[in-house]
Amino acid sequence: MNIMRTAFAIVLPAAFLAVSAPAHAQQSDSGWYIGGSYGMTNIDVTTAGPGFSVDGDDSGYKIFGGYQFSKHWGAEFGYFDAGKASITGPGGSADLGVTALTFAGTGTLPLSEKFSLLGKVGLWMWDTGCTGSICVSNAKDSDTDLFYGVGVRYNLNKNWGVQVEYEQFETSSDSVTLTSLGVRFKF
Repeated sequence: MNIMRTAFAIVLPAAFLAVSAPAHAQQSDSGWYIGGSYGMTNIDVTTAGPGFSVDGDDSGYKIFGGYQFSKHWGAEFGYFDAGKASITGPGGSADLGVTALTFAGTGTLPLSEKFSLLGKVGLWMWDTGCTGSICVSNAKDSDTDLFYGVGVRYNLNKNWGVQVEYEQFETSSDSVTLTSLGVRFKF
């Protein structure tokens, strides 16, 4: 299964770049950008049994950068810190932290010169770490899974934009969400 994910992680960006290269040559909307967002996260964790409770609400942030190939298509990479989920149960408590690197294909639908709808689908390479008295011996875990997001951006001028996004990060048994407000600077 990991071989399939690794192949997907290599082939998808390469295919995306190959298909988008002709569009890049024809569009004036192309270029590099960077940004950052801060917001509310929810880490939805499957607990180990009765008597356990999880408070998965926290704050999180992301920093990102990317390349807009045309006014509709781009690619984005980033770092995401989802904060921590607090777990309590028989024998004590623990904090579960989640961080990730992300890579996504992005879509933009301009509604006007100032407003655009946003969408993205990609991979997140996540790491978890557990601290506390009820952590199992393997307190760290990592994997690569899919994520997606939607949002809206308001362009303040040709370089600066403000955006609101909702992103859903999936694993085989758990999920993380980020609802954020951010800024984006296009070079």
